Amino acid sequence: MGLFHVPARLTGPTGRTERLELLVDTAATFVVVPHVLAERLGLQPTRTCPLNLAGGREETWPLAEVRLSLDGVDVTTPCLIAPEGPPLLGAVALESLLLAVDPVAKRLVPVKGFVG
Repeated sequence: MGLFHVPARLTGPTGRTERLELLVDTAATFVVVPHVLAERLGLQPTRTCPLNLAGGREETWPLAEVRLSLDGVDVTTPCLIAPEGPPLLGAVALESLLLAVDPVAKRLVPVKGFVG
């Protein structure tokens, strides 16, 4: 799948806000932000999360909650705090926003929720 970015706004628990470009990564479970951005937003980790990284390495990262705004829709979503790297938009946030990835057009498309 081709990589692409989407404009978004993240807001921490104290109201600090950052507008940024998130790299859409359906292989990522959660939103991921680097430690320096988490500090600027005032994110407060509530627990840690064991992870398998793309290279196969296992690590444990802090997990906080962040307010995500994308295309005028706001959700509160789990957010991993990475030591470094690009901010990512993962699968849980996409599902919370009722969005799916169109890999050919490199865009997000609305989908309906599902109850089974």
